[in-house]
Amino acid sequence: MSLSARPVSALLRRVRAFAGQLALLAVLGGLAAFLVSGPARLANGRIDDGLRGDLRKLPASSRDLTFGGVAQSLASGVVNGAGRLETTRRDLPAPLPGLVGGSWYIAETGLSSIVPAGSRPGACPDMATVRWQTGAAEAIRIVAGRAPRSGRVPELLAGQDTARTFGLTVGDRISVGGRWGSVDAVVAGVFTPLVPGDPIWTDQELTPGACPDPREGQRHQAVLLTDWPGAVLVGQGIDDLGHRWRYRLDERRITADQVGALTAAVAQLRRGPPEQTVLRSGLDSTLAGFEGQVRSVRSLLAVVRAGILATVAGLILLAARLMADRRRAEFALVRARGGAVRAVAGRTLREVLTVVPVAVVVGWLAGMLVPGRPDTVEPVLAGAVGLVTALAAPVYAALAARHPAFSGRRGDEAALRPSPRRLTAEGFLVLLAVGGIYLLRRRGLDAGAGVDPYLVAAPVLLALAASVVALRVVPYPLRWAGRLAARARGAIVFLGLSGAGRAPLHSGPLAVLVMAIATGLFTGTVTSTVAAARDRAAGLAVPADAVVAGFRFTPDIAERIMKVPHVRGATAMLLYQGATIRGDTGPSLTQGQAMVVDANAAGLDLPAALTAARPGGDVVPAVVSPRLAEQVGPGGSVEVQGRTYRFTVAAVRANVAGLDTSAREFLVLPQQAMPIPEHQPLLPNRVLVDGDGFDVERVRAAADAGQRDQLEALTGRTVQNDELAVPSTVTTRVAYRAGLEQRGVDGALSVTFAAGMVAAAALALTAVALAVLTGAPSRGRTLSRLRTLGLSPGQGRGLLVVELVPLIVVALLAGGLAGFVLPALIGPALGLSGFTAGVRAGTSLDPRFAGGVLVIAVHAVIGALAVENVANRRLRLGQVLRLGE
Repeated sequence: MSLSARPVSALLRRVRAFAGQLALLAVLGGLAAFLVSGPARLANGRIDDGLRGDLRKLPASSRDLTFGGVAQSLASGVVNGAGRLETTRRDLPAPLPGLVGGSWYIAETGLSSIVPAGSRPGACPDMATVRWQTGAAEAIRIVAGRAPRSGRVPELLAGQDTARTFGLTVGDRISVGGRWGSVDAVVAGVFTPLVPGDPIWTDQELTPGACPDPREGQRHQAVLLTDWPGAVLVGQGIDDLGHRWRYRLDERRITADQVGALTAAVAQLRRGPPEQTVLRSGLDSTLAGFEGQVRSVRSLLAVVRAGILATVAGLILLAARLMADRRRAEFALVRARGGAVRAVAGRTLREVLTVVPVAVVVGWLAGMLVPGRPDTVEPVLAGAVGLVTALAAPVYAALAARHPAFSGRRGDEAALRPSPRRLTAEGFLVLLAVGGIYLLRRRGLDAGAGVDPYLVAAPVLLALAASVVALRVVPYPLRWAGRLAARARGAIVFLGLSGAGRAPLHSGPLAVLVMAIATGLFTGTVTSTVAAARDRAAGLAVPADAVVAGFRFTPDIAERIMKVPHVRGATAMLLYQGATIRGDTGPSLTQGQAMVVDANAAGLDLPAALTAARPGGDVVPAVVSPRLAEQVGPGGSVEVQGRTYRFTVAAVRANVAGLDTSAREFLVLPQQAMPIPEHQPLLPNRVLVDGDGFDVERVRAAADAGQRDQLEALTGRTVQNDELAVPSTVTTRVAYRAGLEQRGVDGALSVTFAAGMVAAAALALTAVALAVLTGAPSRGRTLSRLRTLGLSPGQGRGLLVVELVPLIVVALLAGGLAGFVLPALIGPALGLSGFTAGVRAGTSLDPRFAGGVLVIAVHAVIGALAVENVANRRLRLGQVLRLGE
């Protein structure tokens, strides 16, 4: 064998000899690399999918970028603005140009009356917008007539549904009437969209609407297409023609990390739109809401991710320390033969580099296979994982080689009397944790400039601080318990507690175990907190088994719905928006939301003053919001459906079941006590329904029948369901509660929480296993000596259990407490109310999670026994007494 091949051969022999230790280090490094990439990609993908799903549901006014032209006189002519479409798109601030999926120029009139030519519009005519739009001619198929060719008379195209509803046919002459005049036009053709779901049609739906006078019934609003000359003729005829440049953002190109830049770009356009235009879009408000959700999710992901990665890093350090401890005699022999400390470190580094880089790369590649969007810091984190995994063992080896010894060493005596330097470091760690939590509450994780690494690490520092405090406190009660056990019969408990009392021997495993448990309990607490807050939100929004909403029902709507099978109870309720409220303390008026309900029958947990109120007076008690209470004082009056009712403030509440949690100015009146005249009853628009197994469609049909009868009584004519201004809707509490978990980024939350709890449980079990392996040699020597004194194998296992239980219990208490209080400590930074429909999130823990922690503790003890058994077999328990002699 050549001289150059000998070092390689020796290296491979050492790798084979210590394959188990190197494999453990490689597996942990690969796992860390996978956790750096895979879960983050999956969560980012879920966040992106959630945002895209929410964008798809939004109307065009909230998701499209629309610029309206400044009003100009039509007398001097009309300029076609289609040429500005592409120029404006190129000039949009980044990243908007690359996200535009479609763009259209629109020249259109305002809503105008549509009646047969020569007739008067009447009190409630159908309304339409006459529009010319780029791209429309290519997106339609004419089913009757032909395309418009406007000359002296404008020619129009009507959609099939519009033609059917308006009663239009090809060749009809109609009058388009606006505020400043009217013009006759001809229906040249009828069309149908080639692709009905194309974004070009999103703002051209045929919609019903109520007449100004409800007794007139209902009318419809639509869009009629024309060519450019036709749009100019109609616009000049009614002196009303506007211009719009509409840009459709393709949600498939939008990712969550772009939301901040998008919001800033739209805000810039709001301040400085293109020349002679104004921004007419709610996109900035939409993006601001999304940005708040993304920040909250990013904060939660950062905390969970930091906890998991810190735990894995701790396990890597434990594995490296175990490797160095097991080879202490080898390192001492190298030093005795003249080897330097750097030679020991280099020897270990070469061994590590044979397996760790490959494992880290494989783990990273496995994470890259997970579908989703990578984080920008992923390569940096993956490199840090590789660096830590590769250098941890050489560093520990160098530290072990600084003081070589062939005999066994006891680190507990020195560690039980820590040096001032170590105590100072531990105190500084506690101060770092306290300062980080304080700043986290004040500033949040992401204040707009990205996530602060120190603040992200604050929860990890809190767990480490809890482990340090436990490390210094727990030995005292253990020694006291050991002294009590020394007086009792049997040596198992005494010896086990004595081993557990040497807590610094387990300082590494204890810290890792506390971090794992704190991370798992944190995710469990946040999950329980969000679930409990969503339950409260569902109870506030749907304070019965179901809520029926409509425009106006008959006064006997509750009795009608009670006739539906399986309905146990129904209570009519009126939510009156924009009620005029006057306080007794001043002449000022305010507007708010008034709820009128039979407080005694509704079951809404209202104050006794309302539920016990009875008719017989002109003044009724009321529940008011805090803001309204400041304005009206002790009482006042409110106008509801044309009548004024006096009230006195009986209670002040921030939220009332049945009202939206965002309502800030509201009052609740007890209908059973109000002086409502029989000839002018209040017409409800809500019904609270209680029951099990009722048919939602039958409830909706009964509600629509009540609306039809009310409208027929008002108009004196027959009314069909499609003429209702607001068709009835039935929302069950179960459906509302389920909907809270299907919005936006909730999919990322569920994946993160589930992955965090599973990973924390697995890493906690691994930490216990490493704690067992760390003390296996010394425990093996102790067991060998005790076996000569008659110790049975069962008693040996009992000794391990007694020694491990205090470690696990302390970790459970310290980590559990840190994980449970962490959501309360950093709650303002997490923004959990964004996931709970605005309901304030407290702190709660599902008992099932606490039970799960106990189950994990039991499995940890069982796993520890199995690991100890394997370790003793490898150490050949019968020969341990000869080790080191």
